[in-house]
Amino acid sequence: MCAPLLPLVVSGLGAIGTGISTANAMGQARAQAAAAEANAAAESNAARIGQQNMRDAALQQYRQMAAASGAQRMMAAASGDAVGYGTAANAQNDTQILGQENLARTYAQGNQNLIGSDVAVANDLGQASLANSRGDAALVGGLFNLGTGLLGSTGSGGRFGTALGGANQYSSFKAGLGL
Repeated sequence: MCAPLLPLVVSGLGAIGTGISTANAMGQARAQAAAAEANAAAESNAARIGQQNMRDAALQQYRQMAAASGAQRMMAAASGDAVGYGTAANAQNDTQILGQENLARTYAQGNQNLIGSDVAVANDLGQASLANSRGDAALVGGLFNLGTGLLGSTGSGGRFGTALGGANQYSSFKAGLGL
């Protein structure tokens, strides 16, 4: 009398194992997605800070250029030289050219860092999407395995049967149930 129930019990235990395995896979995928999204947010924040640092460095360069030009103008004026042409004007022009070169390097480095951050954010978001897809696939696969395990397959034609499966020794029992 207990023999027909054994496959049901074994099938039920398999279903529990499948459910636990599915839950673990989904939990791991969700945790990976959350970590990747946190990395993307941190990288994005670092990029914002980097851009602000670039702007601050540019402002500092502008201030240095203004201070140097002002000092040059004061020295030229103090010595009685004209500041709008000649040597004094050339010195100020050179100061501006060198300052602009420094600004160009500051902006180029800031933009290069921003591109690197954009790539890192895109990679992190891609990893999060992939992990979420793995979680969804684990759920679908787990449900499919659970259904297959509970239903079992009959020995004929690949149709699904009962949890008793297609075991021949239970044919008479299945026939009595109208299966």
